Amino acid sequence: MKKVQEAQIEGKNVLVRIDTDVPMEKQWTDGNTREILDDERLRASIPTIKYLLEKGAQKITIMGHVGQPKGVDLNFSLWPIANQLSTLLGYKTEFFKPQINYSLDAKIILYENMRFDPQEEANDPGLAQELAKNQNFFVQDAFATCHRAHASTVGVAKLLPSYAGMAVQKEVENLSRVIASPAEGCTIIIGGKKTEDKLPMIENLIDKAENFLIGGVVGNTFLAAKGYNLGKSLIEIDVLEEAREILQKFAQNPAKKLLLPVDLIFSRSLEKAEDIRHENLEDVSNVGDFFAVDIGAETTANFLVTIKNSKTIFWNGNLGVSEVEEFRKNTWHIAEAIANSRAKKYAGGGDTSSFIRQVGLANNFNFISNGGGATLEFLAGKPLPGLEVLK
Repeated sequence: MKKVQEAQIEGKNVLVRIDTDVPMEKQWTDGNTREILDDERLRASIPTIKYLLEKGAQKITIMGHVGQPKGVDLNFSLWPIANQLSTLLGYKTEFFKPQINYSLDAKIILYENMRFDPQEEANDPGLAQELAKNQNFFVQDAFATCHRAHASTVGVAKLLPSYAGMAVQKEVENLSRVIASPAEGCTIIIGGKKTEDKLPMIENLIDKAENFLIGGVVGNTFLAAKGYNLGKSLIEIDVLEEAREILQKFAQNPAKKLLLPVDLIFSRSLEKAEDIRHENLEDVSNVGDFFAVDIGAETTANFLVTIKNSKTIFWNGNLGVSEVEEFRKNTWHIAEAIANSRAKKYAGGGDTSSFIRQVGLANNFNFISNGGGATLEFLAGKPLPGLEVLK
């Protein structure tokens, strides 16, 4: 993987892909901008942009996206991103729409949401050529998009000399350390949703880790695969067979420990605490109208013992409905235990990363990935198109 530090930058026009898909308030302020709730993904690329400025880049053109808009939808505009980048850089960021028309004398340019154009996700060669026009080289600094072969990730990289930015370098280096860690004492903690994306990662890491602690919707799905009745709890039924196959692999390899919830907290509502009840799964009853919203006290205690004895920990996915205050208690206990452990500590996933920062524990982790789906695919051993093209 070629690194931006290897590029000849002075006097050059540089095209840069960064991760701008940050959580924002739904409402616009005075019709002018939206409050960014967590700008860590933007901050991750500031070192790369500042490096390009310090090394004398003539012009820096930045590409990004927010959400999954269906065509041009100004609710997904990058205008708030332009404002925040200017603040973080201490440098005016010019903002242009549509993407290709811009002032030739602007130093830093941010294009409007790349996904407003359907050619972006189709990796259309015409759009890639238009983006690459008058550019000297390309820098990929959005690891979270590297598992997608889009015009702004793979298309332009095939047309220009291309390099990994500093944020991408950090992601690859740290996630590679997770994979390379000794299996003994290596613990993988998985929660949240998107079971379909997380099962391949678990399968790939069975030989590379000793302990797997599973909660959230992923845990619900494994429990359903074992035949437990969880009422109205969120379960991803399309992958039940794959979950059963993974359970069988663990059953055949007793040296590997798969810890699933043995008790859960249930609520009649996912949005608020309503008729809360604690149920041991061996004698669970009368939860037909209830949702599992958090792991229980016994499960938490089991997880804490494993965490305390771990040497390496990777955590992806919260263990309850942590956006609701009453349902985040045991995810918080797990986060504190990881933060206070002597293990090398890594985390990833948008919800998990935001949660760790919200509770003030980010500095206790060796590395927090911003990658989302790309992180899961990297740890699952899948080639990422956006990285492959940089070789």
